Amino acid sequence: MLRNYHDMVIHVRGVERNNVDVSASCVVLRYVPTPQKAGYVFNSVQELAQKLREAKYVIDPITLQVVYLAARMRKPLLIEGPPGCGKTELAYAVAAAGGATVERLQCYEGITEEKAIGKFDESLQRIFLETEKESLGQNWCVIREQLHSLDFFSEGPLLRALRHRDRPCVLLVDELDKVDHAFEALLLEILSAWQVTVPKLGTIKAETVPFVVLSSNEERRLGDPLRRRCMYLRFEYPTVEREIEILKVRSESQEPALLGQMAGLAHALRGWNMEKPPSIAEMLDLAEALRLLGVKEIMPERRDVLLPLLAKTEADRGRLLLREGFEGLIIDSKMYRDKLLRPAAAG
Repeated sequence: MLRNYHDMVIHVRGVERNNVDVSASCVVLRYVPTPQKAGYVFNSVQELAQKLREAKYVIDPITLQVVYLAARMRKPLLIEGPPGCGKTELAYAVAAAGGATVERLQCYEGITEEKAIGKFDESLQRIFLETEKESLGQNWCVIREQLHSLDFFSEGPLLRALRHRDRPCVLLVDELDKVDHAFEALLLEILSAWQVTVPKLGTIKAETVPFVVLSSNEERRLGDPLRRRCMYLRFEYPTVEREIEILKVRSESQEPALLGQMAGLAHALRGWNMEKPPSIAEMLDLAEALRLLGVKEIMPERRDVLLPLLAKTEADRGRLLLREGFEGLIIDSKMYRDKLLRPAAAG
């Protein structure tokens, strides 16, 4: 009996072999395809750079080369840094550059193995037994193997990432620092052997090796066993110059003075010890809001309408509501802008 999930049932007795399920009446041999090279492997650094530009992702030369090496060497990429500095976006940009699908595992405290890998769909198993009971016969070994197959398994993102065939896959494990060491250890088999072992289902090897991005906001230090298996990148918030480039590429605003002021304001806010500093994505939201309002320069009078975009906690809102607080930030933003625009004007 050869099924679409590559299970072959052979009736024998008293046989014991490695990687074989043995019962009193049968042995189940599973065919597992050999992992192949991922389809998103780029031919050169230049090709990757070009495709990331097309995906509107601004990347520095060192990070570009590390991403290229991770793709070619099939190494997971561990990226640490503050929230909102572009870690998650890199995974989506690489997926866009390589024409890949993204499988995202959003980590949180208390996440279970079932959420990450998947679980058997008991309702579907019951329906199968009820509707097919006349044709199943009395061979419990065959019935059990049918029930404990991928046909009745609701796959989580980790397993789905290993089973992609037609399109390459980027596996994003986001905010890994939120989980405990036990869940972190669950990833080691995948990152080492590109396979996952599920009770009653067996060991499932990757059909194509995904490009893996692990992100951490550093709420907890990740363990050394996981770090050993990865290439490492450290992200910080962009410089004013880099943020101008990001805003120019990702927003519709092309006014040099306004782009410079927005980047300067972001830099000033992040240096102001806010509870929740603005992310790159939030500055892009600010750029869109200013465009819709027809604003060419950020002035103190715009404080109240801009607060919902810039202050996301009560403490930060309270500080920005102070007259000297917001006005001081606007002065700093203009200072950064003028400092950048002066060499351009002189040239």
